[in-house]
Amino acid sequence: MGFLSLPPEIIDVILDLSLPGGIEGLSLVCKAIYGRAQSQVDRHNALKRQWGRTSNYRTGRLDDTLGLLNAIALNPLVAEYIEVLDLWDERGLDGEEAELLDFRGDEDAMERVKEFVTSLPFLKEANIDTEEWWNRMMQEETSRTDEDNTEVSCTTITLLGVLPNLKSIRLDPGWQNFSPDAEQYALPLSGLASIVSRASQAEGSRQRPLSKVETILPFMNTGYEEKAALQSIQPFLELESISELYLVSAVAVDDGYTGYPFVWNTPTLAHQLTRIELASCCIDAEGISELLRHTPSLTVFNYSHETKWHGCEHDWNAGAFVEAVARHCGNTITSLGITIDELYGDIVNGVSSLLSFHNLQYLEVDVHIFRGPPLESGQQQGHNAMVPEGDTPWNEDDIPCIGSMMPDNIVEAQINTDFPEPDEKALNSLLKNLRSQRKERLHKLERCIIRQYTAESARVFAERAGATLETFDFEVDDPRARTMMPSWKREFDERVSKLRP
Repeated sequence: MGFLSLPPEIIDVILDLSLPGGIEGLSLVCKAIYGRAQSQVDRHNALKRQWGRTSNYRTGRLDDTLGLLNAIALNPLVAEYIEVLDLWDERGLDGEEAELLDFRGDEDAMERVKEFVTSLPFLKEANIDTEEWWNRMMQEETSRTDEDNTEVSCTTITLLGVLPNLKSIRLDPGWQNFSPDAEQYALPLSGLASIVSRASQAEGSRQRPLSKVETILPFMNTGYEEKAALQSIQPFLELESISELYLVSAVAVDDGYTGYPFVWNTPTLAHQLTRIELASCCIDAEGISELLRHTPSLTVFNYSHETKWHGCEHDWNAGAFVEAVARHCGNTITSLGITIDELYGDIVNGVSSLLSFHNLQYLEVDVHIFRGPPLESGQQQGHNAMVPEGDTPWNEDDIPCIGSMMPDNIVEAQINTDFPEPDEKALNSLLKNLRSQRKERLHKLERCIIRQYTAESARVFAERAGATLETFDFEVDDPRARTMMPSWKREFDERVSKLRP
């Protein structure tokens, strides 16, 4: 029997069941099916417009994640349409509870949501007491304040546990302190672990929740007092589908004081992760090693450093950091950006070679990362400054030429500078033999850009080296912050904004 020979009511049921993934293909099989499917196509388009890119600030209530669960309890098909989810509601609490009437005041509606939540498979598979889970969700509803909104939410995890087609997620700032070792997170962590485990299982015809997540988006602001443990997103890196990671103000420093250590908790590798961009972060060589040794396919790595609260990484070892990146991903990275947003102290050791990045084609750096003695010298700057007895103290005249540091297949190099102060001597050292290096071995280098902040006084240095001077916000009434000068940072903002609702 042909499809069109089936009774109309059965055809309608099949068309309904094809939502959302199959309706477009099925409706285009022939004119007759398209005509029959018109109502389902209209419904599909409406649901896609309404729910495809979703946030938890759709209503007047702050962080209304429970409201999203209510919508899904009313129509489970909604969950299959959510592909982009933004859970960072930046509104204040002022007056948001007043006079707001919604489903929470309806006993039948709340009972419907409760039945939906307590029947979810991930709770049962994790042997979680569903009443305890629901009670925790209700406690979260009443205990949140504007001053204390930094707890990982069982409500949020519940929502993540019902979204099979989610591709991009922006977590809420409550994740900033999420730690697998903290007792208060034992319950939500067990739920999240169950969801992540189920996401990698091959079962049934429908995709499992979180099994299609490709992108993690930033959930913190920049700034000295803004910091989130890199550890907080580690469970999501276990998802086999993750390919891009964008973070702001992530910290991975085991200093026993104000930093947060980072530990990879499973034997699995993030094979699909090809792009990592970490803006205004505070990570040392050990922290970045623990992350990158599990990312064997990484091709793009961009990082900007920012000293954090109570002087976390007041002095930063750029040389050790870059060496760690090269040690773990030097054979795969093709695009590398290392810049500095704010460093209160000194460069402990400077970058002295990039030759271990064998396939590097695109490079962007700040002059600042070279302004310290090389690791191999045994010298250090900063709070624990050291010069071995008998050695001549390092100075910026000793910085190697950037051309000698780069692999011979480099295509483009960008160098950001605050010339003349404090970069004049360092920039001169970096450019001293660039012309000869390009002539002798850097035959693929198409462009070398010297980018200067709000001035053009470095032009003579650039022209002498055969490089191109690019001024940033020169002769502009209201120049952007210095932190936005790096090209990769501006591309980061543009890319992340396009991935959000």
